[in-house]
Amino acid sequence: MKGNRLTIAVMFGMVFMVGFVTMFTGPLAAVVKAQFGASNALSQFGSSANFLAYLFMGIPCGMVLKRKGYRFTSLAAVSVGILGVALQILAGFVASFGVYVTGAFVAGLSMCMLNVTANPMMNTLGGGGNGGNRLVQYGCTFNSVGGMSSPLILGFLIGNEVAKANVLDALPVQVAALLFFAFGFVVILKAEIPEPHLEPDAPSPWHDIFAAFKFRHFALGALAMFLFEPVECGICNMVNLYLTAEGTPAYAGAVVAGAMVSAYCALMMVGRFGAGILGNRISARTMVGGAAAVAVALLAAAALVPFVKVSLPGVSVQLPLSSILMVACGLCISVMFGGIFNLATDGLGRLVPVASGITMSLVSGGALLALIGVVTDRFGILSSCWVFSLFLCDIFFFAVVGSRAGSVIIRQKDKEIE
Repeated sequence: MKGNRLTIAVMFGMVFMVGFVTMFTGPLAAVVKAQFGASNALSQFGSSANFLAYLFMGIPCGMVLKRKGYRFTSLAAVSVGILGVALQILAGFVASFGVYVTGAFVAGLSMCMLNVTANPMMNTLGGGGNGGNRLVQYGCTFNSVGGMSSPLILGFLIGNEVAKANVLDALPVQVAALLFFAFGFVVILKAEIPEPHLEPDAPSPWHDIFAAFKFRHFALGALAMFLFEPVECGICNMVNLYLTAEGTPAYAGAVVAGAMVSAYCALMMVGRFGAGILGNRISARTMVGGAAAVAVALLAAAALVPFVKVSLPGVSVQLPLSSILMVACGLCISVMFGGIFNLATDGLGRLVPVASGITMSLVSGGALLALIGVVTDRFGILSSCWVFSLFLCDIFFFAVVGSRAGSVIIRQKDKEIE
């Protein structure tokens, strides 16, 4: 690992950009809701479009990675990211909801490409298994740093006048994202990046796609990833909507809401850093299963105490206990992405690039946020806690039971993937 420090640093930088741009769409939902008079469901279209892009790009990007390698795919991803952020900036100037959603979709294409590239590379550099999980968790820590930064900055830019907010208020954050991408392009262009999975003459992807799904643990892991993404971003999105809903007892303002979303990301950062330290001692199966069980308990408690408020040091308003319990889920959510990815792709050998693409295409599950928004429009924002809990039960099942299902199949099919 020592000889690959620069490569690892490049991968960490890539996942930082993923977190920064992805988490930007959540807090911006409150601005979109105010500026365009959108419902809770429509306000989530930016996040939904961002994740829907994974459905279209995941598998193609996996094949590009296999045929063109990590450097080419990474540079293409950063270029697409620049276009996506530029479109979101344009949406502010022309005051167009459609342009904003289009920009979020294009940015999502870039996020998918960066994820497809960075995660298998970090897993490979870490040596696979617990070592690979350890490095992926460290990488996810930088993802959380990026995710923590953008909503905190956006909250201060908007202030508490959410009803008067405009997408252009977020311009400094968007310009910062452009600069991050431009810097990343230069660094990737200059860095020495190994190509362990490069196959310029790789055959049609369909054979590898079907071969990957023959592994039952991979199929169950792909479903877990599909359901994980609306939980990861949905919890903090709902906290933001909950605390910025003017005229309700939960209202606390955009500054406090942005700080709470950042606290959620900060807990994810702490959890991922801790998981990186403990990655060689605690299996991904134990991490993900235990975290899912605790998260379900926290969300159930949040849904059952809608009228309880508490005071926190340094906060001038009383906060709903529900919002604090939801934010606390960040510590549990932190270990899931890397853990699910490692458990799902364990033992797949040469199928890893395609499997990574498939897994990233199912990150499109984040598009379910629009449907969850419909549920909250009808039953209240805290009703989302029950939806998230249902998804987490599937993740718990995969970690505890489903991820073990592939061990026998792997031994039987070793020759097929060598």
